[in-house]
Amino acid sequence: MKTAPFKILAGVAFAALSLLAGCTEENSSTSAAPVKISLGDKTLTMEFAITSSEQRKGLMGREGIADDHGMLFVYKEPQRMSYWMKNVDFPIDIGFFTADGVLREVYPMYPQDTLARKSIRDDMLYALETRHRWYSDNKIRPGAQLDLKAVRKAIANR
Repeated sequence: MKTAPFKILAGVAFAALSLLAGCTEENSSTSAAPVKISLGDKTLTMEFAITSSEQRKGLMGREGIADDHGMLFVYKEPQRMSYWMKNVDFPIDIGFFTADGVLREVYPMYPQDTLARKSIRDDMLYALETRHRWYSDNKIRPGAQLDLKAVRKAIANR
């Protein structure tokens, strides 16, 4: 009978941990499948970073990003963007977009660079990370339009 209290305690601990694991922002968002969305005359397969935990993690811990893939960060309010490359071991490019889905700024970012890359404008609502030189290789320049209808649909389907 000495093992009964241990089994009960272990069962309670397991149940509590299972409950806590089900309550994180991560679980609701990591299962979302990437979506094909156009930017200018090109199409990318995009993952979304919407929750604060998704945005904090970004591309950290990955080995790279495939060609014609990207991670779209979506914010609730327009703001000045600020990104760094802590725990990212490969170069990327980042584009900043205003609420109307227009690309305004593009910057290269380099592995493990912890100096923040800040947008010039303070009215940005989206940021799109791609492989290094994707924007220039595809002739996507400021003024290109992100398909906001597809973005909104993807967000609604999460």
